[in-house]
Amino acid sequence: MPCYRCGRVQTDPVRGASPWARGVVEGEQVLICPECQRDHPAWTEELTACPRCGNTRLSIVMGSVVCRACGHDWPARAAE
Repeated sequence: MPCYRCGRVQTDPVRGASPWARGVVEGEQVLICPECQRDHPAWTEELTACPRCGNTRLSIVMGSVVCRACGHDWPARAAE
């Protein structure tokens, strides 16, 4: 999956945590490359936030958006 901002393709990561960020925008799972994170400090404002806790650490699992902070989930189409 390419970076949603610039289209850069993720390469095979080295061991350890990936520098790429993950989020949800308009009901779609997206990745944000390290360069876009650095060059666009307000990139997190573009992400969908959890309606319960406001966190943007979201994943899409089996058609539902799931907040990785509080566990709240809702249909991915409702995130649009």
